[in-house]
Amino acid sequence: MAPEYAAAASSLDPLIPFYAVDCDASQNKALCAEYGIKGFPTIKAFPKAGKGAARDYDGERKRNAMVDYAKAMVPDRVKKLRVGDGISAFLADKKNLPHALLVHPSTPSIPFLWKVLGHRLTGKAHLGYVKDPKGVIVADLGLASVDGPRLLFWGEGDSVSEYDGALKFNALFDWLEAAIAGDIREATEKREEPSSSTTTAATSVKAPPKAADTEDAAARRARLQAKMDEIERRDRLRREREAAKKAAADEQAGGTPVEDAPAAEPEYADPPPAEPEEAAEEELATPGVTHTQPVAPESPEPTDDGTPVDAAPAEPAEAVEDEATEASDWDAWPESSTDHARDEL
Repeated sequence: MAPEYAAAASSLDPLIPFYAVDCDASQNKALCAEYGIKGFPTIKAFPKAGKGAARDYDGERKRNAMVDYAKAMVPDRVKKLRVGDGISAFLADKKNLPHALLVHPSTPSIPFLWKVLGHRLTGKAHLGYVKDPKGVIVADLGLASVDGPRLLFWGEGDSVSEYDGALKFNALFDWLEAAIAGDIREATEKREEPSSSTTTAATSVKAPPKAADTEDAAARRARLQAKMDEIERRDRLRREREAAKKAAADEQAGGTPVEDAPAAEPEYADPPPAEPEEAAEEELATPGVTHTQPVAPESPEPTDDGTPVDAAPAEPAEAVEDEATEASDWDAWPESSTDHARDEL
């Protein structure tokens, strides 16, 4: 299961964090006992960070199944509008909160990334979405016509501000958090504008990710898979020891003498403890905002005297749903797809 779990984690990064917990480690025993983890591996999902009961995942141990399950846990907090209705009703709703409206020229469904942001900012801002192929809403607001998605924000009063940065999860979240606090700032990461010679191609071809981003994602995935492989190896050794002890006990019970045999030794020396998954930047947990946090399982390590140590595993991924893709890729991103959940619009 380790490769499938790692692949699911990579697909939803950074929208839904996945974790692997070693229940044999002393610092994790209380956590694993709290959630009554008995078998290995165990997957639990947490729809709300620090709130609500954990859910057991009993589905197929495949990437797509785990991704679909995690995405389905994300509640829909985004208000979907129609161009003909205008935006007056949207702005009149929840007047005590700032409003953020994502205007897209072609995609009818709400991008998964925007749904995640709507969930993360629940109680802090009211988010909306509208498909506006002719730019009617933008024109009514007196804004210049620009190709691609537009993010509009209303804080106190009737004035509207527009986000001009990269349409990526972390960049959008940071800007909206600052705007909600009254700090309308320039985006730290600017949106890449296609040149005139590549404008047409940019609507259907996604720019390659930066080398550093690719390396970071690959490193996280490799660490997670290595950790899961080690968990499975330890669990296999534990089962082998238990089977050998049971066979010896059965033979003794039948009256047949049993020759002394050396205790089974692990195939490999125990490796150093796996590094904790680096999920701080993916979580972006904020006070008052619910966010799913999954924890994945890890198996117990045998003790020096050969006695298996029962332990408990982990917690899985938070939940969020639909799909998010960058401006140039939205039209090619079907709502039902379970490929990599893009962290860009």
